[in-house]
Parts: sequence; structure tokens; C-alpha cells
Amino acid sequence: MTDTLDVKRHRLPEWRVTSGGKRKHLGGRWNKERIAEVLIEDRQKEFTMDDLARLVYGSTSKTNRDNVRKHIPAQRNHMLARLTPFVTRYGPRGTIETIKLYEADEPEDVRNLSVEINRLRDRNEITQERYDQLRRILSLPTNP
Repeated sequence: MTDTLDVKRHRLPEWRVTSGGKRKHLGGRWNKERIAEVLIEDRQKEFTMDDLARLVYGSTSKTNRDNVRKHIPAQRNHMLARLTPFVTRYGPRGTIETIKLYEADEPEDVRNLSVEINRLRDRNEITQERYDQLRRILSLPTNP
């Protein structure tokens, strides 16, 4: 007699289309895999909080933009685990303004990601071992 294990597969949420059929959104549920898909599809695009709020929630109210900002750190960790990090641009008082997928051949992206990784290590959000591993894999310059 063999024992079988039932593995529960999680389906990705379906894209919802607006009544005009022009825009798609996730119906108010943040999904890391779906957001990663969009970021990877539009590698060159710099996504504002409005863009992401419209994509996830369907509208760009202040509450929706704030909710997007709350999900960015978890999305960053998810993308780092997949070794497809994104670069965050901060505005006044440290609020997140935009995110963009990391391009290794752009010096500004290399500098910004290096600062971001250093910040994560300094805040103990990643271990020293993970920090060294990310620097090596992503070909980031070493710190002086």
C-alpha cells in the first residue's frame, strides 16, 4: 500500500477587467507573483504608487496608495528571493515614490541597489551571509 500526499495548489488570482475592457486589476488583493509578473514584463518602466494602486485596487485613492507602500517591503523580499530585485526611489521624508526592476548595466541602478542592500543589512532585515551572497550574485561593488 502506498501513501499519497495531496498537495494543495494555490491558483494565482485572475485578472479582472474594467467595464470598458481597457484596464486590468487584481480586485483589491495584493499578490506577489502577479506583481512580479508585471514588473518583469515591463522591465524598463518605473512604476509609481499610483500605477501599482490602479493595478491592484483599480483606483488611486490615498488609502490605496498607502496600502501599496505597505506591501513594498514584502514584495522586495519576494523579488530578492527570486534574484530579480527592484530599485526603490524615495521622496521627501523617506516615502516610497517609485520602483523599477534592477538593470545591472545602469550605473544609477547599481548604486541605488547597493544602498538598498546596505540599508537592509544595517537594519538586520537580511543576514551578513545573505548580504554577501546578494552582492556576489548581483555583481554589486564591495563597500570601502
